[in-house]
Amino acid sequence: SSDVWDGGPAQCRCGAWPPRLAAMPGPLVLLCGRSRAAAGRLVLVLVLVLRLLPAAAQSYYDACPASPENVAETVQLRNGEAASREIQTNHTHQYLYTNYNLTTMSQNDSDRKLILSLEPCYGVVYLFVRKNIPCHPDPYSCIDLGGGARDAKACQRTHFMSEIDGTKDGAPTFFQISLSATRYYISVYAAEASSYSLTVLDDVGAWPRRGNGGLVQAAVVTESQVMLQWSIASYFPEGISSTKHYYVYAVPLVPEDTNSNGTLTNPGVFLRPSKVLNSYCGLNNNTDRPDDTIVSDLCDTTCNTTVAGLISGRTYAFNVVVESHRGFRMAYAGTILQTTWAGTLSLADAAAGGDTATIGDSAVEGSRRLQDVQMDNSDVQVVGAVLGSVLGMAGMAGMVLLRFAS
Repeated sequence: SSDVWDGGPAQCRCGAWPPRLAAMPGPLVLLCGRSRAAAGRLVLVLVLVLRLLPAAAQSYYDACPASPENVAETVQLRNGEAASREIQTNHTHQYLYTNYNLTTMSQNDSDRKLILSLEPCYGVVYLFVRKNIPCHPDPYSCIDLGGGARDAKACQRTHFMSEIDGTKDGAPTFFQISLSATRYYISVYAAEASSYSLTVLDDVGAWPRRGNGGLVQAAVVTESQVMLQWSIASYFPEGISSTKHYYVYAVPLVPEDTNSNGTLTNPGVFLRPSKVLNSYCGLNNNTDRPDDTIVSDLCDTTCNTTVAGLISGRTYAFNVVVESHRGFRMAYAGTILQTTWAGTLSLADAAAGGDTATIGDSAVEGSRRLQDVQMDNSDVQVVGAVLGSVLGMAGMAGMVLLRFAS
């Protein structure tokens, strides 16, 4: 027979239900005999699970372990504001970034992103990030400077992290991740005495993305001039910001900056931890000012500029920093150039439309295989116009002198 009631008060053949359950309307399977014994065991299991849940929750939100003396107090990190600090060897700086912006959180998952940028000004710093769960990442669980051990898989309380195996020591760390949490616990660890700049930004369309992977091309123009070319920066999503300026840097190098063959000592770093030239703060740390500033309106798909006042036969590092109208900056990959000038630019070459970017015998070495910069037609026209004006002025001056002489 069926043990289902028809909507009326429940009646059980194995005994009456409690009044509260008996008054419940709707179909209900009445458990009797072995079914009731099985239900009892199920209830027991549920009780045990409910008792274990507080313990699990307590371990999730448990108090964080005590921080050692070389771990600084946690600092609140504001959206879009750079935190610039110095840090000692084997020390850690902790940050907390929170985001409760309803407008940002209501966006589609594909559009809701977060940028984390750690730039070394000098030295070696690593970035460790943990989402939502309290307690900061623990760099000491996977880095032992004394014993030389570095094991990324052993890092505790870490969701995202820099390369710590030594191949990228001195290089910036840049993440764009899904903004899937409201709280991010960040640790910055120093493998040596360092200075750094840390920025977290949820409005990713305001951050400039360097063009063509950050490639900077260089070629000799005259005895003391080098022409540079790079692809313009882009923005995604578009329409939030655009490029304001490009800053151009030329840094003279010393022999220990490169190998004997003129290449970088570490292809993953430009140049080395004590001389970082592919971050904005690193370039500012090694120079007193940019060598040139290019307004974005002067560029189409690429930008060209000529750096003058260079010493012939010297090796230079060249790089470019792009700045958006929102004030965010990103350095290109940079390049190095060593040249020994052995040629001159003739007026006949210029009149014939010769490629002035490749005149002269130059020995070029770098972390990338450098390519000659091809000047487009507009650049050739400008060179021709300038040369023509100079020749015209010289001719007029000669005629004036001849007139006075006669």
